[in-house]
Amino acid sequence: MSKSKKINPNKLLHLVEEIEHEYASVLQAPEDDKNLKELRAIGKIFHNLQPSLNDRDEEIIELFEAGYDPITVGQKVGISKTHIYRLMKKYEISTKPSFAYMVTSKNGKSLMFSNNLKSIFEYFNLAHNMTSRQGIEILKKNGLIVKSGKTKHIWSDLPNHVLYFYKGKWYMKT
Repeated sequence: MSKSKKINPNKLLHLVEEIEHEYASVLQAPEDDKNLKELRAIGKIFHNLQPSLNDRDEEIIELFEAGYDPITVGQKVGISKTHIYRLMKKYEISTKPSFAYMVTSKNGKSLMFSNNLKSIFEYFNLAHNMTSRQGIEILKKNGLIVKSGKTKHIWSDLPNHVLYFYKGKWYMKT
């Protein structure tokens, strides 16, 4: 079959029905079944007609590169998280960290990002037995402001030369 040949949907349906009639399921059909071979040949034609990377997939990859998490990416492009995870596997995409807390200087310059206050307090050698409120007040007295937002700070929000806490260690974004 050539790529330009029109596929008859009735033919596809007929092949599936033949296979299911004989084996109860397409999955149960033996590899050498002639109807299954023909069905697969038609499937290859459809596969070859599709571009390797469509615009939506490119948009998804760009959102991951910016640092968005899978659920947010799915919401932005309007597809399920299951489909997002399938695409992540297909394109070997790994997520970048996002952060709940940002520490700034009094003039608003971003200094560090973390997902938990404990790591920030430990960085400044604050006592382990204090409350979060006490730790934030001590930092504030020393000219540092801890901010938390309704949304996480994604990777692309982080300016260069700030500290970020990831998987138990502090790093400098360059």
